[in-house]
Amino acid sequence: MLLKNTSSTAFASVLALGLMLMPAFPSSAQEKAAAPAAPQAKPTMAKICGNCHTPEQGSLRGNFDSVAYKTQSIQIKIDESTEILKFDKASLKVANVKGENVEEPLRDIKKGKEVRIEYTEKDGKKFATLVVAKPPIKVAAEKLMSTADVEKLVALGPEKGKYLLIDARPAPRFMEGAIPTAINIPFPAFEKMVNKLPQDKNALIVYYCAGMT
Repeated sequence: MLLKNTSSTAFASVLALGLMLMPAFPSSAQEKAAAPAAPQAKPTMAKICGNCHTPEQGSLRGNFDSVAYKTQSIQIKIDESTEILKFDKASLKVANVKGENVEEPLRDIKKGKEVRIEYTEKDGKKFATLVVAKPPIKVAAEKLMSTADVEKLVALGPEKGKYLLIDARPAPRFMEGAIPTAINIPFPAFEKMVNKLPQDKNALIVYYCAGMT
């Protein structure tokens, strides 16, 4: 009996030691928690482009970075992200840039220029079909107002100066800071806020935005 009890005790000790030495296997919940997060999708449009546009399928909006004719590829920057697209000289079209063939207008697009690129996808790669450079905004000289003239109006105030100063930038930009006496009518929301315009069609209305490009 004593021998049997001793063996039982030894067996229990060995069993306990074995349990202590067994590797711990994570539960399914722990495995799920430890699984790496899925990579975030790359942006298809620069944040500033969102002031006037919405994302479109098969379209990228950002800033032109470079073109490589040897590899027939175009690189653009979308905020902090970079996109590289292949292209075929025979089928690629370039808009708003002068040039007889594809290479000339692509070469003339300056680094940082705002562009929209339409593309198709094949075998996980993007192929550019159309590059549209943002055209410069042209305003007739008689419709432009100097900074000095605006300062004079602001000093008088809307009532004495008989003017309405409109900030056409997005609301968050307006909240960060604006020219005194200005009201905010973001360009994309102009039609919805047209009731803010003066009834007098001859009233002086001065618009300003983030700048001409």
